[in-house]
Amino acid sequence: MLFAFVDESCRVRQDDACLYVLAAVVLPAERLDQVRSVMDALRHGKAPTVHWRTERAPRRSLIANTVASLDCASMVAVGFYGTPSRSERARRRCLERLLPELSIQRAGAVILESRREQDARDRAILTALRRQGRISSEMSVNWQRAGSDAALWTADVVAGIVTGWLDGDQQWWPLLEQQVTLLDAGEA
Repeated sequence: MLFAFVDESCRVRQDDACLYVLAAVVLPAERLDQVRSVMDALRHGKAPTVHWRTERAPRRSLIANTVASLDCASMVAVGFYGTPSRSERARRRCLERLLPELSIQRAGAVILESRREQDARDRAILTALRRQGRISSEMSVNWQRAGSDAALWTADVVAGIVTGWLDGDQQWWPLLEQQVTLLDAGEA
């Protein structure tokens, strides 16, 4: 069975073309333990997780190279939005683009990083997609906190690298470029 671990990254930019991405790292069940172990080993000190945005440059190099070495296929839905108040619309568009693609790829389980009370909005989108027949009823979708599964951290890293690249940071993108499929979620 294929598992897809999904996390977000967004960036408010000066030009009013803000970025929102949802990254899914797709892993076969037999690789889960290895990926979790590798990612857990990347935690620094007492940090409960690996979180791209809070890491410093030397650690980012180690983390980016490590995630690239895992050679995992990723799909990243990219949406643009004009004002910070539209970020939820951008997330909706990204979910509407990403979840059907994961269903086509036959992901059996999708695990999204929980945003706690905001998960209800995602569930409503999921329900609508199921009713429309755009995703398989056999694909399970769950929400977990970042600290509950180290495999989620791979999606955080991919999302952070893609968001940085789309905002002009070319440093890490070449490491993942061959492993990432970009999906256009349009403008919100």
